[in-house]
Amino acid sequence: MPAASNQGPTHRQPVASKQQVVRGILRGLMEGLWRGGDRFTEASAVEKFGVSRTPVREALLQLQGLGLIELRRNCGAVVLPFGTDEVRELYAVRSILEVEATRLAASRIHRELVDQLMGEFTEIRARGEEDPDWRLDRTLHQSIAEASGNHRLLAEIFRYGDLVQAMREIVGERTSDIHTTSVDEHLAILEALREGDPEGASLAMKNHLDQASTSAIEAIQTLRS
Repeated sequence: MPAASNQGPTHRQPVASKQQVVRGILRGLMEGLWRGGDRFTEASAVEKFGVSRTPVREALLQLQGLGLIELRRNCGAVVLPFGTDEVRELYAVRSILEVEATRLAASRIHRELVDQLMGEFTEIRARGEEDPDWRLDRTLHQSIAEASGNHRLLAEIFRYGDLVQAMREIVGERTSDIHTTSVDEHLAILEALREGDPEGASLAMKNHLDQASTSAIEAIQTLRS
């Protein structure tokens, strides 16, 4: 934690700007603003998102690593095909990573943290409220990844972080009951984690991500209909 306390707002801003570009481009891909074969330059991204070239370059490199664009010399970024098949593949990879992380975390995660999250999710459900900015959702998934004890697995899950958050936001805007469904699924994961049940927890995580994949596919179909 000491490292985090030494970082002021000026250090965090480039990260926030990069996330802004990643999420903005992903939203455009889901909405069909860009299609396979389209290209855009750093300069056009700088103008569109109102950030400097550095976070744009970082965002484009991240999106290339995730297989969403291809960077070509003297050509800029070329959009790769992105539709329901690609969304399904992305969630399949995420499921492989997070299901295994959940299985590993079942015997390692702190029970106090599990109880705290269960209490917060239960309170949201009882009040019929939404998870603001998907804060609890992000905390749960991050805590499980960190508790897995596998640093390479953690790094790979975090590599999808901006992409996952953008998906949450886009799907949440278009699926009225997604928060209620998500809370129930998260509570099922937490209940298995509290019991120290690796198979039950990993199965609950798989069910949760299968549902998330279905919701994301429905969202992209709605956006493009």
